[in-house]
Amino acid sequence: FKKTLQFGSRNAEVTLLQELLKKDPRVYPAGLVTGYFGKLTKAAVISFQKNNAISPIGIVGPKTRSKLNEIYSPK
Repeated sequence: FKKTLQFGSRNAEVTLLQELLKKDPRVYPAGLVTGYFGKLTKAAVISFQKNNAISPIGIVGPKTRSKLNEIYSPK
């Protein structure tokens, strides 16, 4: 992840974000992959942030991007 993602974003990184978040149904129970960062994606990001001791603001900024890249980057 390289860009800040937030409510209203619509791009391939949002699609990837949704694909990764849906791997944990406790984080993203809806599991929708639309490429649009809407209410459900924001709620999933907040859940992910809470689970990873990141301020739960619902925006994929530097700290959240770093944690996503750490967890989901191919080894």
